[in-house]
Amino acid sequence: MRSRILPIALAACLTSTALRAELSGGDYLGGGAIQDATERARLQAVIDSERQREAERAETLAHERAQEEARREAERAAEAARRPQGAVLTGIYCGTCHALEMLQSARHTGLGWTLTIARMRWLNGARIPPEDAGRIRAHLARTQAADPARAIVEYGLAALLALLPVAWALRRWSRRSAATDRIPRKPGT
Repeated sequence: MRSRILPIALAACLTSTALRAELSGGDYLGGGAIQDATERARLQAVIDSERQREAERAETLAHERAQEEARREAERAAEAARRPQGAVLTGIYCGTCHALEMLQSARHTGLGWTLTIARMRWLNGARIPPEDAGRIRAHLARTQAADPARAIVEYGLAALLALLPVAWALRRWSRRSAATDRIPRKPGT
């Protein structure tokens, strides 16, 4: 029973006394509708001028952003103009699939870069036009040349591959000539 009396007594105390507020009763009432036409026109002019200023600020901000983007684009174009054409083409064609750090660590001779670009074009489907492939190869061979040991290996393998068909043809020829030497000949021929 005691547990019921306490909440009832608390509710009675709170509702019976007036709670003080920092606002008066008139502060809770809205301003109401504006009855005077001149006051309404003045307030509408203030609202319109504020909207106009906001639109001008937005336009100025958009203009400043466009100028900044144009400046950045001009800087990028100037940077691209300073870079060698081979470097730009390498970034365009090779950078789409490879990280530039990976490209910078690769080292080949001119022959190695030619074979690498050919492999990318034929086996991996890279769409590099032949004239651009030559510029890319020249740039990479100049800037990322192989050390002498790697150059010997690359050119040695190329020479070996070039000599294989010759060796095959010589072996075939020697087998034919050996076979014709064993055939008995008819007298008088």
